[in-house]
Amino acid sequence: MRLLDQRLLMDKKFWEGKKVELPKFDRDRLPVKSICFSAGRMAYGHTGDIMQDLLNADPEIGVMLGVETFAPKYVTELAASNFLMTQLVFGNEKGEVNPKIIGAIDKVLLVDGDTNSLAWAKLLELARDPQVQFATINAPEGAYGVSYTGGEFAEPIYETVKQDMEKGTVNSDPAKWTAFARERFKAGLKFAMVSCTNFSENGHYTAATVKMIAKAWEDRGFAPKGFVAYLSDPKRFAFPNCMIDRIAVAPDEKTAEIMAELGIKSNLVVTEKARYWAVEDLFPAGRPPFEKATGVFMEDSWEEIKKYEDMKLRILNMSHSVIAGLGVLLGYRGPYGIYKAMQDPELTTLIKKIISFVIQTIDRPKKLDPQAFAQDTFERLNNPNIPDDPMRIALNASAKMLPRFLDTYFAAREKGFSEDELDPVLLPVAGFLRYTLGLDDQGEKYELEDDPRKDLLISCGRAAKLGQADSAAAFKELIALPDVMGKNLYTYGTTGERLEKMVGKMLSRPGAVREILAEMVK
Repeated sequence: MRLLDQRLLMDKKFWEGKKVELPKFDRDRLPVKSICFSAGRMAYGHTGDIMQDLLNADPEIGVMLGVETFAPKYVTELAASNFLMTQLVFGNEKGEVNPKIIGAIDKVLLVDGDTNSLAWAKLLELARDPQVQFATINAPEGAYGVSYTGGEFAEPIYETVKQDMEKGTVNSDPAKWTAFARERFKAGLKFAMVSCTNFSENGHYTAATVKMIAKAWEDRGFAPKGFVAYLSDPKRFAFPNCMIDRIAVAPDEKTAEIMAELGIKSNLVVTEKARYWAVEDLFPAGRPPFEKATGVFMEDSWEEIKKYEDMKLRILNMSHSVIAGLGVLLGYRGPYGIYKAMQDPELTTLIKKIISFVIQTIDRPKKLDPQAFAQDTFERLNNPNIPDDPMRIALNASAKMLPRFLDTYFAAREKGFSEDELDPVLLPVAGFLRYTLGLDDQGEKYELEDDPRKDLLISCGRAAKLGQADSAAAFKELIALPDVMGKNLYTYGTTGERLEKMVGKMLSRPGAVREILAEMVK
């Protein structure tokens, strides 16, 4: 086994006959023209992969510099490989894999709260560099530490964010992004900050977060006057919205075998072949020709991006969440659980029923047919090579009910569909409530994944009892909670009562989840 590093990358003899895609550019000689905040495996496997394809065609677009904030071991491991990453791209035929060495991210800096560090000096040097055009952000939603319901500014939730706002410190991720933007402002340079975090209105959300901190700093003298106005002018500093889509999962034993056959020891990202990125074309400092990369769609407005976002959330992510709720209850847990669940004809029939409502209620994106996307979704989730665990999707499940199920339900009701017709859309929501018991359909135990409302989920789940249908009343608080369901469902026709009744059936006895699913898809 050879350690992947720049020297090995240049060893042509080693790569002979290995069928590994290598970077076609001299990464050490290229300037940095973009930043990648939260340069984790998804950043390498999605944006870094797109950039690599573009760099292979035109090295002049420049490499990315990555930034990590809370993962020193990860950065140390990357440094040992000269910040190269092996990507195993799995096709749908069993054993089909395309190894690829990703070199588009030239280096990764570990940037903490010490602004006197050399890493900060390098980052701020790049903020003052006119060649640097944009930054991507791959931080999880939880890293933002704010609440945002629209408007110009977010509201801080996490204490770290509040302290950064009051003291001008940079311990949170949003404060680090804002400090970079402040240096850019001082240099009088334009910029774009593209959130690649997988949630709705990610550009608006990021803008409101950064401007929230910027206003606090400007008010307290930690930033020059005019900083917020600069961030509010898309001709000078823009926050493009985007829809990002690629399944990237942790390696397993099979991927270790592939690496052993290649003779490479390396950091790994495991992805599928499919790759989508719809991006609002707001880049005041310029950008690479993203549209030349496979699966990338540039659009001129947030309204157009939202069409892609709605399609993805209500088709692909919805399908994932059906499996992460009902599938988990039916025993589909662990690596390859997604693939195994897709072999269950009753689950897949339910997913198809929900997709039929989605197709009739969303606006079609300009450059992607929802019917074709739905077909591609089935092919993607039927990939036997991706060791994806449904419990990964169960993470933060309470935040997923509205965009993945209930938005479709409400839109369909507005279009005249009856409550009876829409029961299939409600069934996975009932499955989510039943999931909170931590007991599957056969009474086997599992641990609930983390969730912003985990305490409430556990409280409701403990109050409900398998074998007691009337204990579904324990979920009244959740069913009436607009933050989870979008509305108090008890005030929306008979939706709340229907949902509670479904949960009651699931609780009536072991095996009842399978029974109600079978009834629903007859």
